[in-house]
Amino acid sequence: MGELDYEGRHKLRRHDFAILERFGFKRAPVGFKFLNAEGDLEGLGLERLDKKIAWCEMLAEAQKGRSFYATAENQACEPGIFLTGHGPLIPIASSGRIGPAFEIYADERANRRVYKHVTMLAEGSTFATAFAPVSKLTFDPDLLIIMCDDAAQTERVLRATQWDTGDTIDARLTYVMGCNWIFTHPFVSGDINTVWTGICHGMTKHGAFPPLLPIVSIPWHHIDRVLRNMNEMPWTMAAHTDEAEEADRRGAERLGVEGII
Repeated sequence: MGELDYEGRHKLRRHDFAILERFGFKRAPVGFKFLNAEGDLEGLGLERLDKKIAWCEMLAEAQKGRSFYATAENQACEPGIFLTGHGPLIPIASSGRIGPAFEIYADERANRRVYKHVTMLAEGSTFATAFAPVSKLTFDPDLLIIMCDDAAQTERVLRATQWDTGDTIDARLTYVMGCNWIFTHPFVSGDINTVWTGICHGMTKHGAFPPLLPIVSIPWHHIDRVLRNMNEMPWTMAAHTDEAEEADRRGAERLGVEGII
């Protein structure tokens, strides 16, 4: 009978990340984790981030090869405090006053509605957030975050998310707090989500990423399944190549029909 390794529960487990190298991503896939208490960092070998930046910019730091953890003191943007569970949602934000003041929303009522959609971890429930490229992971990630460079990579990654389930491919976001849809929403909902760069206000303002690149966030219980699918599914659909006619013939022959698609 199995027994929980309580002391080692945050440490990296076995995941077959090797298939990700085949994609040739320009920006490294990143593992991300919420850590509840300072003691959770023990044995992970992470250094604290040495600057104060926005939450979305921390992802960019890890994509460049840095492995680190960040606390509330490293967060330069207010959503990085209240979405993460580092601290409280302050009234000036929750009332919707920020949006019209910065000409992001027409009035407070529009901005206030956003808080119905975003996910906030309980105040004080998070001590740190951890980031590392998959090649340097020492902790077991809550999320595997992949940024694709082009349509071919995106098609393969998203196809792998639903290859064995037929589930929908979701791309949920709000114009502000794009970090919510990369981090807290998939963590709490358990749903894989895709966010497009260059759309959300803060991420564009900070210039963290080039525009129109998909960021796919994969929660922990989907990671091994998606990696397995990447290994098992056809790398390129024959119907999308010069072999399309032969692929159609083969499929129709298997079904014993003609002209089905």
